[in-house]
Amino acid sequence: TFNMFGGLGTRLMVAAVGLCVGGAILIGLVYPNVIQRVVVNPNELRREAPFIERNIEFTRAAFALDRIEAKDYPLATDEAISAEMIEANQETVNDVRLWDHRPFRSILNQIQFFRLYYTFPNVDVDRYVVNQDGETRLRQVMLGTRELDSANLPEEAQSWINRKLQFTHGYGAVVSPVTEFTQEGSPIFFVKDMPPTQDIIPLERPEVYYGEISENFVIVNSNQPELDFAPTSGEPVYTSYQGDGGVTLSGFLRRVVYAWQFRDVNILISGEINSKSKIQYHRQIQQRVQKLAPFLRLDSDPYIVLDQGRLFWIQDAYTVTKQFPYSTPLNLEGEKINYIRNSVKVVIDAYSGHPTLYVTEASDPLVQTYQKIFPELFKGLDEMPPGLRSHIRYPQDLMGIQSQQYLIYHMTDPTEFFNKEDQWSIPNEYLQGAFEEMQPYFLNMRLPGEETLEFVQLLPFTPANKENMVAWLAARSDGENYGKLIAYAFPKGVTIFGPAQVEARISNDQDIKQFFALVCTGEASCIRGNLLVIPMEDDSGNKQILYAEPLYLQATGLAFPELKKVILADSNDVVMEDTLEQAIASLTKSSAPLLSRQEKPEVTVETGKSKLEIALSNLVEALGSLKEQYTSLEKAVLEIQEATEGSSK
Repeated sequence: TFNMFGGLGTRLMVAAVGLCVGGAILIGLVYPNVIQRVVVNPNELRREAPFIERNIEFTRAAFALDRIEAKDYPLATDEAISAEMIEANQETVNDVRLWDHRPFRSILNQIQFFRLYYTFPNVDVDRYVVNQDGETRLRQVMLGTRELDSANLPEEAQSWINRKLQFTHGYGAVVSPVTEFTQEGSPIFFVKDMPPTQDIIPLERPEVYYGEISENFVIVNSNQPELDFAPTSGEPVYTSYQGDGGVTLSGFLRRVVYAWQFRDVNILISGEINSKSKIQYHRQIQQRVQKLAPFLRLDSDPYIVLDQGRLFWIQDAYTVTKQFPYSTPLNLEGEKINYIRNSVKVVIDAYSGHPTLYVTEASDPLVQTYQKIFPELFKGLDEMPPGLRSHIRYPQDLMGIQSQQYLIYHMTDPTEFFNKEDQWSIPNEYLQGAFEEMQPYFLNMRLPGEETLEFVQLLPFTPANKENMVAWLAARSDGENYGKLIAYAFPKGVTIFGPAQVEARISNDQDIKQFFALVCTGEASCIRGNLLVIPMEDDSGNKQILYAEPLYLQATGLAFPELKKVILADSNDVVMEDTLEQAIASLTKSSAPLLSRQEKPEVTVETGKSKLEIALSNLVEALGSLKEQYTSLEKAVLEIQEATEGSSK
C-alpha cells in the first residue's frame, strides 16, 4: 500500500510540475505571440498608438526635450557667402575657433611646461570679456592649468619628503584666444609663463593645490619649504601655504590616525612635520565632489575659471534615475538611465579646496529631495558670485545625451514615429586620419533673430544613413538665456552639405590635395582639426552656412603641431590660405580685408625675439644670400678668363 500511494504521489507531483511549466509556457510565450499575431499585427499602429504617445511624451519630459524650441532655418544652397554676410557677422567670424584642444594641449606641453614635473592634463573652452589695446570685447579662449605630476620627478628625487612635503602643488594657467596665432603657427597668449603675465587677465593666486591629477595627499606648512614655481631662468621660488585647506596635524593622535588611514608611517615619525602642518587629501576634484555628494553623477569635463585673480574649478553634476515611467532608457557608461537633469554646479577653489554646491534646476524633484535631506549643503544659483556666474556653460555631456535621444524623439506624431520617417543621426568628421562622430562644440555667435553675441554650444544633425544636414541644435549659456535649447530645421527637399561631405570636398580639392601630397609626407604629417559648422544671418534675414577647419603641421616623432593653414568652405567653394583673413577674402572674392583683426605681434612666443633681433637676423640672411651671389659671379668670371686664355684681349 505504501509503495502504491508513494508512486501515486510522485506521479501527481511530476504532473503538477509539468502543468505549471506548461501553463507558464502557454501564458508567457504562446498566448502573447498569438495576441501579437492575431490581434496586434493586423492593426499595429492603431493598437500601439496610445503607448507610443505616452512613450514620446514621457521620454521628452525625462530628458528635457520638451523644452527645445523648434524653428525653421531656410537658406539658399546655391548662393556663395558674400562680403556683406561676413560684415554682418564680423564678431562671429572674428572668433572662429582655429585651435583644436588636442593640438593645443600638445603645444602647451612643449612650450609652457618649463619643468618635467609640470603638465597640462586637459584643455578647456570658455569666454572672457577682455580689454586688449584699448578695445573691450567678448573673446572665446582656450585654457589649460599647469598641474604638478610628481610621478615625473627624476628617479633620484622620488623621495617621500619631495613628493609629500616639498612638491605640493601646480602653478598657474595658460589662456589663449582661439583664433590668433603667430607667423610660426604657435598660440598667442593672454596669460602665460611663471610667474603669470597679468596685463589682460589678472591671476594673483596661481597655485593649484586641488586639480584634475593632484596626488592623494600632501602635507603643507612643514619644516620643509614648498616649491612654489621654478622659472625658466634663475633660482626656484619657495612658499608656505596661506590658505585654510587641509586638517591641522596638531597632536600625536591625529598623526596616528592619518598614518593608519594612508598606511604611511612617515606621517607619524617624520621630524619635518610640526604642530602647524596641515594634511590635504581628496585633492582630485572629481573624487572630492564624489566624497561629498555620492548621489550626484559628475560630468566628465570639469573646467577651470579665472575670477578675481584666483583659480576655480566648475564641475557640472547631474541627478539621474532609471525609474521614470514610460521613458526610453539610454546606456550611459554601462548604466541605464531614463531621466537626467543638470541640477547642480559645484565650484571648487583650486587653492583652498573649498567646494560650494549651487542648485541650477530648482524644479527637479530629485534635487529638491536632496535639499531636504542636506539643507546646509546647497545654495541657490543667485548666490553664486557674478564673476563665476558669467562663466557657467551648458554641459557638453548633457548636450550629447539629449542629442542622442533627440535623433528619434524630435518626432512627436505617433504615425511618423512608428514608421521612423524622419530619424536623424549625428554626423562624422575627419580627425586624426579617420572619421569620428562629431562632438558638440562652442562658438561665440549671434543666433538668428538675436542682436547680441553669445556663447553657444552647437551640434548639426544628418538623416539616418545619409550625410547631408537636416538640422542643428543650439544650447545657450549666457545670462537669462542659460539652459535654453533651440533646434533649427533646414528646408525639406533641399540638399545642405553635411560635415562628412565637406570633409570629402576638402580632400578632393585639387590645390589642397596637391598641398597634402607635397607637404604632409615623409618627416612631417598634417593634422586636420575640428570642422566647425557656423550658421550666419545678415541684416536682411538671409541665411548661410560657413564651414571652417584648421590644418596643423607636425614633425614626425615630436608632438609639436603648428597651425599653418585655414580652410573655409561654403556651398560653392573650398579655399585654403595661411590666415583666416586671407581665407575669407579668397572665399568671398574680395580684395579688401573684411575682418577687423589685430595684426600679429612681431615678438614670437617661442623665442621672444625683439624687433631688433629679427631685423639683424634678416640682415644676416640677406648678406649670406649676397655672398652666395658674389661667389657665383666670381666663379663665372674665372671660367671666362680660363676659356679666353691665349686669345686676343
